[in-house]
Amino acid sequence: MNIAKTRVLGLMASIAVVGAVIVACRPSGDAGYVEIKTVPSTLSTHTALYLDTVKLAPIKNGSAILRQPVGTLKLQAGGFAGTMAPLCSIVIAKDRITTVTISVLERPPRCQCRFISHDAATAQACVS
Repeated sequence: MNIAKTRVLGLMASIAVVGAVIVACRPSGDAGYVEIKTVPSTLSTHTALYLDTVKLAPIKNGSAILRQPVGTLKLQAGGFAGTMAPLCSIVIAKDRITTVTISVLERPPRCQCRFISHDAATAQACVS
């Protein structure tokens, strides 16, 4: 009987620790998503993309989905000698996906955004 009590107490302690870890690891703050697509699907290796000042990893297969804090971010393309050319500003809304298509065939590259919202205040997803 003593062994059974020890196992039950151990199990309950394990459940409490796992529950505390799950609660502690929840992301804090409001966040949304941005999907970046490139046309054509193979982005030139010479074109680096930045969200604000953070360089993005190369986009594979023409699409990437990123989780970002709510707000407005600036999408930029890297140029020569470390300069960055602004492409557009992207509005990130809570629990929504903003899709940005970048046409790299045009010079300079262009953004086209799509954001589905019934709220007129957040209907504009990006500003070129």
